[in-house]
Amino acid sequence: MLRALLPLVFLLLWPGARAEAARVVVVIDGLRSAAGDVYVALYSKPDQFPDGDYSDRHVKVKASTAPISVVFDELQPGLYAVGAYHDENGNGRLDTNFIGYPVEGYALSNDIRAVISRPSFADAAFAVPDGDKHVTLHIKY
Repeated sequence: MLRALLPLVFLLLWPGARAEAARVVVVIDGLRSAAGDVYVALYSKPDQFPDGDYSDRHVKVKASTAPISVVFDELQPGLYAVGAYHDENGNGRLDTNFIGYPVEGYALSNDIRAVISRPSFADAAFAVPDGDKHVTLHIKY
């Protein structure tokens, strides 16, 4: 019995037998100015999207009118969504108007926009296989 299991154990422990780590390469464009910062968040859980405080990972990068690249690596293959916003005034949050609609530029994967209700993870989600997945976010104001 043990001899029959040894090849299976060997395959599971062999580095080449493991699935390649996935990575999401996000390109952000459309910023109207280089003022402030851009916050980018990666989500894998529907109930946490699009709240940046509960993202799987997030980064802050300097704003630029040139395209910005952000890489989230060492991910498990699966469903993910990304979002970004341009914190143009540098106050560390996405500013909204009196009804809660963003007044600073933002973008979500699959180019979804919140119109009347909160955007859904299902609409923004994309599959990430082994290897690289490239996603472009177009910031709109």
